[in-house]
Amino acid sequence: MEPQRTLKLSAPLLDLPATLSCGQSFCWQPGEDRWWRGWVARQPVALRWEDEVSHETHSGTLLAEVTGQSEADLRAYLQLDLDLDAAVASFPTTEQDSALHEAAAHCRGLRILRQDPWETLASFICSPQKQIVQIAQINAELRRQFGQELAPGRFSFPEPEVLAAAGKEALLGCKLGYRAKNLAASSELLAKGKLDLAVPFELPTPEAREYLKQFVGVADKVADCVLLFAYNKWDAFPVDVWVERALRELYFKRKRKVTPKRVREFSRSHFGPYGGYAQQYLFHWFRTRD
Repeated sequence: MEPQRTLKLSAPLLDLPATLSCGQSFCWQPGEDRWWRGWVARQPVALRWEDEVSHETHSGTLLAEVTGQSEADLRAYLQLDLDLDAAVASFPTTEQDSALHEAAAHCRGLRILRQDPWETLASFICSPQKQIVQIAQINAELRRQFGQELAPGRFSFPEPEVLAAAGKEALLGCKLGYRAKNLAASSELLAKGKLDLAVPFELPTPEAREYLKQFVGVADKVADCVLLFAYNKWDAFPVDVWVERALRELYFKRKRKVTPKRVREFSRSHFGPYGGYAQQYLFHWFRTRD
């Protein structure tokens, strides 16, 4: 393993705590020393602001304690080169959707990560009917039981071949419940080469969604989470319980009978080419607003 070194990155418009704790990734833990410890490019890393972030711009200098990662790896993972103001400008106007712009202002600096497709898929297969903290606990337990210890007490996320060989019964020990069967079966599809997580990169969002739904335990919501958080398909709009509740309250308040299908259709047409950012802002705002 390479020796640890410290990098300094200029980070424009980044709210690091919101980005790492908003439910898109489950491998990050905050410390009392203001360092966030997690994983980038399948290697352990720690991130911290050197100074207090600018209140007006949410920009500053980011410190990163890394082993094998480059500055390019970190910038790609945090999507630091994406113009967030341009993404927000693509939303319906404030006059058309004042609630969305209130959410965007509340979440200023929250960025969507570009994560490893396999870990993202596995984590969201484990997510149904689980809270963020519980999914993070499952992620940590899968690492501890089946990963490699790459730093003291820090374990890599296990490859699909490892989980496929472990099987459903072993995975039950990681508090997965019925999800253990789905994760084991999906791991086996990859281990045997029946599906390939490189394929969705080359497909438009609708086709990529259908491709991911071939995995066991993956329907529209999980597929859209993976497309957004691993493949950066910005038009993917995951609709979970929180988001559906927000959409119904904000956009269908006076309509008594609105089917889940209608809600999904609305979400895919209303929010524009960066609908995934709209989704994440609405999700985080609705969960954390006063």
